This record gives sequence, structure tokens and C-alpha cells, in this order.
Amino acid sequence: MLQIEDLWIETGSFPILRDVNLKIKRGKTKVILGESGAGKSTLGFFIAGILKEGLKARGRVIFEGENIFPPEENNWKGIRAGIVFQDPYSFFDPREKIINSLKEVLIYHLKISEAEAEERALKWMRKVNFPEKYFKNFPHQLSGGLLQRASIASVLSLEPEIIIADEPTSALDPPLRRGITHLFKEVSKGKYAIYITHFVNEALEIGEDFLILYAGYTMEETDRDFYHPYSKLLLSSVLKRNRKIKVPHGFSPHPANLPEGCPFRGRCELENEKCERIPPLKRIKDSILRCWNVS
Repeated sequence: MLQIEDLWIETGSFPILRDVNLKIKRGKTKVILGESGAGKSTLGFFIAGILKEGLKARGRVIFEGENIFPPEENNWKGIRAGIVFQDPYSFFDPREKIINSLKEVLIYHLKISEAEAEERALKWMRKVNFPEKYFKNFPHQLSGGLLQRASIASVLSLEPEIIIADEPTSALDPPLRRGITHLFKEVSKGKYAIYITHFVNEALEIGEDFLILYAGYTMEETDRDFYHPYSKLLLSSVLKRNRKIKVPHGFSPHPANLPEGCPFRGRCELENEKCERIPPLKRIKDSILRCWNVS
């Protein structure tokens, strides 16, 4: 199991993530869901061993019984944890052919020969159904969908135990998204899989466990039984025939300017005087959530 406890990630003046807790089981896809600005990508990058300049982290990260906080880039990133980024065009060097980019990553991390690197790169390109006729193309000659497949092949070629996808379909047209989500489900089998998205229908399609983030806080960690009013609000935004969409009022607050108490107050239909204090995490059945008014 991969477990994160009491994680805080802060800038010099305010926290981006506050008291985040989650558990990730091998072989199950954990979806991190929330609106823009919730801290989803920051959390994904941290798990991958990447902490952007100027940020500081504190908490505990337990991986298969070992405390590995903080995950360090030199022995973690790429080898034990791989991340697929939002924009596949920024993943590749525009001056390099696709196959050469994959080979370079393998040679750098695994210290293998060029011939071994090419053999391994080709194997993973085929596994993600990347057409062989494009192996020697440059990035600008490919569609976003094909480039994202190539980036997934590059991440998987290092055979990491943890694979993180940070909104991998956000730069793609809707018809291409389903292919990428299906590919992720297939290639992440047996791994610790984390899928970050703000597309609720995509989250429900791919997820087996869910972490709901709001303004840097864990609102709920659950399987498919959602109890928190914010979780329910997100679910109500999914288009369904003969059902009205419930449009939330207001906007998610900036993490530097949160209201006193529960960060969701002001948008929550259950708000009362209790919400003037920050609620602790509590368990309801198989879910862990942060709310005074759900029991």
C-alpha cells in the first residue's frame, strides 16, 4: 500500500495542500477529483517525486511499510514512480524523433546500451498501440492522441511500480479521450495507479477509489459511495438524459484566501453555525470525509 498522512505543501506565504490523507492499493485506480485550483496536480507531482521550486512539504509517505518521505527525484522519479503529463507536446524534445526521445530516457535512467534501449522502446510503443510507421516522426508531425500514447510508452518503459496520470486527456479532443482512458486502465493493471482529472464522467469511468480535493483539503476519500455535499455536487454535474444539471453557485476559493472554518462553506446547502470551525476527518461506513453535518 502507498499511504500519505497529514501532508502539507506550502509556498512561502500560504499552503497549497492542507492535511491531505489518502491510501492507494496496488491494482486499483485511485482517482483524484476536484475543481481547478484544488491542488490535484501538486499532489500528483509530489507522489512522483517532484516538488516545484519554492514549495516545502511536511507529512508522512509510507510505501509498502517503509517511510519514504520525501520521495526524492534521484531514486524515485521515473524508476519507481512515473508520471504522464497533461500536455503531450511539452513531454518531447521537438528536435528529436519520437523513438530517440524514448531511447534517451532509458539510457539515462537504466544505463543500458543504445541497442537495448531501442529494443525496449519499440516493445512499449507496440504495447500502447502506437503505429510503427510513426516511430521516426517528430512530435509536430503527430496528433495529440498519438503523442500521449508515446508519452505513456515512455513512462511505462521504465516499468515503475506507481503510474500517475495528471489530466492526460485535458489537451485532447473529446473523441480521443476515451481511447486514452481505456489505455490507462489496461497498462496500469497490477500497479499503484493514480488518475487526476476534473472531468467527472471520466473519473467515474476509470475510478475504483476516489479522493475528492477542495481548496487544498481532503473532502472525501471513498469508493463509489459518496456522502460529502461537495462530492454530490460534482456528481450532479454529469450529463444524463431527462435530468437537470445542478449548477453550483460561487467559485472555489483561492488557497491564500480561504473562509474561516470549512472551506466549502458559502457554497454548501448544509451550512450552519458548526461550519465556522474546520471539520476533522471522520469515517462513515467505507468513506472518510470532512463535514460536520453528514452522519
